[in-house]
Amino acid sequence: MMGMMTRVVRNIFFIMTLLLAGSVGTLYGQQKDFQTWFEAEVEKSLKNGIDLSGEFEQRFYDNSTRYDRTQLTLSASYDPLYYLSVGGGLRLLSAADKDGDLHPAYRIHADASAKYTEWGVDFSLRVRFQYGFEEFFYITSFSENAFVNRYRAKAAYHIFGTRFDVFASLEPWGLINNYNGRFFKKMRYAAGGSYRLNIRSEVGLRYILEDEFNRLNPQQSHIFVFSYSYNL
Repeated sequence: MMGMMTRVVRNIFFIMTLLLAGSVGTLYGQQKDFQTWFEAEVEKSLKNGIDLSGEFEQRFYDNSTRYDRTQLTLSASYDPLYYLSVGGGLRLLSAADKDGDLHPAYRIHADASAKYTEWGVDFSLRVRFQYGFEEFFYITSFSENAFVNRYRAKAAYHIFGTRFDVFASLEPWGLINNYNGRFFKKMRYAAGGSYRLNIRSEVGLRYILEDEFNRLNPQQSHIFVFSYSYNL
């Protein structure tokens, strides 16, 4: 039974990867930007397959010379099966507009992830539904660009005999309630690695190529992300 479910998850992963890679076509970025993000995450694994995490993130844009946003994400997940995980979370953020004024905003998300291992590589597929709003105690009706559907296909590998892990992923974003009928908003391609400092903590570095499309002035962003995580 377990072997059959693993094959099902594996087939779904490959089919979804092919569909995601081929669905967006060629992307063209008319504007380019270089950004840097800094992340710090604390994780705690509880009994019965429950995991909790808190992530603090700082972003800079416009060739990394201008402050973009600060955000805090609180998440929880549960593994009902060894190959399946479900969860959700809340994100609080403060973003700067073009004049440098800060504005609070909030995001809620729900996730479902499937995973399996083949040839020593950990494959996973995550489906996320995300909704954003500006008033914490009053969620307005769905507006354009607020309700987002994200799919992330990821492959990770631990280099045997070392403390290094490497990975690559692709993640398209779609607007569920886009009024012009165009679902896809942007695509993220990422690759990077991490180094385990000790049994509880690790540092990481990844590169993200983010392409926007289906808009008048799409932007192509080159992003370097520096991260630190600690497992309680």
